[in-house]
Amino acid sequence: KADIVTCLYDRAKALQIELGCPEEKIRVTPNGIKADTFEGIPGKSEEEEAYINAGAVLRVTPIKDVKTMIRAFAYAKRDVPNLKLWIMGPTDEDEEYARECFDLVDLMELPDVVFTGRVNVTEYLGGLDFTILTSISEGQPLTILEGYAAKLPAIATDVGNCRGLLYGEDDDFGESGILTHIMNVKEIADAMVNLARHPVRRKQMGENGYRRVMAKYKISDMQQTYRKIYEMFENIDW
Repeated sequence: KADIVTCLYDRAKALQIELGCPEEKIRVTPNGIKADTFEGIPGKSEEEEAYINAGAVLRVTPIKDVKTMIRAFAYAKRDVPNLKLWIMGPTDEDEEYARECFDLVDLMELPDVVFTGRVNVTEYLGGLDFTILTSISEGQPLTILEGYAAKLPAIATDVGNCRGLLYGEDDDFGESGILTHIMNVKEIADAMVNLARHPVRRKQMGENGYRRVMAKYKISDMQQTYRKIYEMFENIDW
């Protein structure tokens, strides 16, 4: 009965049509970020230059599948000893799961896994080499877009709009990361090793991601999309 139905990306639109929504009612409304927030952020410190830093910006909850990320990191670190994992985000939403993640790190005797808690990501992204997301469900992750604004490639599971963000939906900018299957420890570990060992490819993917976010996913783009929707109803006598 809605006059307009919105969704974040084309695959979601296809699902809405499949569920019975008339296509003409649907407006694709991608997320947008304040890309200029990430301009000029500090780069790696002298200490950080010794590491390849992977960063995960997330809530430490089961849907983010942090345990798979930790296991994959353990395998990747065997091949890339200077790999370091930064897990950035709140740990108090599911304290039992967070404790299980802490215990897993201890049990596997993993060095170089840092749980920062809730942080201002602009203080950390400049020191990273790539971002990583191992969720079992997503929409259109802001963390990938924010990483792109900092010219960081992403590793992500094939959920929500991650495929579109990494490979592009309507542009030819090229790959801006590596897509994996959910809960596939080996694939995720291999992706981490790949990006860690190939700095030129990593840099090019980061540039591709930056061009993608600047072309379509700025907050001004999102505001304009919603403005057009509201303008459709301006002359209706409610």
